[in-house]
Amino acid sequence: MNRIQRPGRRSFLSSLGAAAAGLFSAGRLGAATAKAAAVKPDGDPIVAIKSGLGSTGNIYAELGLTPIINIEGTISIIGNTLMKPEVMEAMRQGNEHFVMLNELEVAAGQFIAKLCKSPAGYTGLVTAGSAASMVVSYAAMMTEDLESRLEAVPDVTGFPRTEVIVQRQDSYPFEHQIRQTGAKLVVVSSRDEMLAAIHPRTVAIHYCAQSHRGPVSREEVVSIAKQHGIYSFCDGGGSTDLPPKSNLWEYPAVGFDMVCFGGGKDVSGPAATGILIGKEELIRWAQLNMSPQENRIGRVSKVGKEEICAVLKALELFVNQDEDATLRVYDGRAQVVTDALKKFGVTALPRTGKFGESLRYTWQWDAAKINLTTTQIHDALAATRPVAIGYMLPANYSASQGMRGRPDPGAPAPRPAVPRKGNNTFSFNPWVLKEDEVNVVAARLAQIFAAAVVKG
Repeated sequence: MNRIQRPGRRSFLSSLGAAAAGLFSAGRLGAATAKAAAVKPDGDPIVAIKSGLGSTGNIYAELGLTPIINIEGTISIIGNTLMKPEVMEAMRQGNEHFVMLNELEVAAGQFIAKLCKSPAGYTGLVTAGSAASMVVSYAAMMTEDLESRLEAVPDVTGFPRTEVIVQRQDSYPFEHQIRQTGAKLVVVSSRDEMLAAIHPRTVAIHYCAQSHRGPVSREEVVSIAKQHGIYSFCDGGGSTDLPPKSNLWEYPAVGFDMVCFGGGKDVSGPAATGILIGKEELIRWAQLNMSPQENRIGRVSKVGKEEICAVLKALELFVNQDEDATLRVYDGRAQVVTDALKKFGVTALPRTGKFGESLRYTWQWDAAKINLTTTQIHDALAATRPVAIGYMLPANYSASQGMRGRPDPGAPAPRPAVPRKGNNTFSFNPWVLKEDEVNVVAARLAQIFAAAVVKG
């Protein structure tokens, strides 16, 4: 009996190589591409879910949750931001094929560096958020590319340089990410203290742009670090420093060795993404400290191929936007609210803050004519159904920092939440709204004010 001969792996690869060579030969490329159904190109449409979870079109309602119209800004505890359609399409295309993730990260870094006008010798890295960027960056400074150190972190016993200088006035929650690597924080309050704190075990000076209140400026931080042969790191934040988009190139241009930004805030990429820009050697060491590498401190902060593609598209859209035109869009949304409330004697105050996190639109009314407080408005908006407007924090939350644990036995009780300021003003942030949502917000505010008009 004749037996069917099954091709072995070696003969299969040889056949595949020959087919590919024929397919991509100059004379046959056009015709073969049209017929190459076996090599499925990108472009599958997104299909509707016909059964099970998501089939109603409201997955949150199916899970028993109330979705939120966001009038607060790009806050992590409510999901940061919404991705634009082009970003969702880039994510879909990233899902079409497998790819070597480390090669994708290198290519993404080059894309970031070019788009963000990075200094010569700098490149980028996509991380799982700004906090993840800090972890892999400080690990990189201490491990370099030594395998034994890469596997040891956060046990930095025997590492030559493990101390990071921070300014007391700039203290903020994300210093936890520095300590997470095993590094020791050295807190200083003045320029003289900073200089005195530098010794052979110092690895870096940390600077946080969004919370900076300290006496040593960013330029001085960079200068001092360079003079003493240590690194300087800038936390560019998520939404407080983007926009303006110019910070993407201005912060590295100051001379920081590494700068991180959020990809899931005003850049409007996936929530779990960050953008790290820095010197090529440091970025390579940071990549060694993160996923997909195993036995690394950054393995826990995995970023997928789909997210990398999506955040690159989001960053491109963000950099290429006309910021003046974007601001006019926000002004227009605020005007919709103004028009809806003017019949109640509510007036718009001048826009305050800068283009970014501190940009605020505020309205004011006569408390003798409208019986409403700021807190009552926010509570009423948050109670709106089936979609809430804004949100009310549960009792166990520490503001936007998220859930808090129970206090240690005998510890003082946590401070109660600070009530919203003002009794006859209302503020909101319009930049995270979808185009149709501002009309919903304006209509709901009109209902709330109409019910609060003092008779007579």
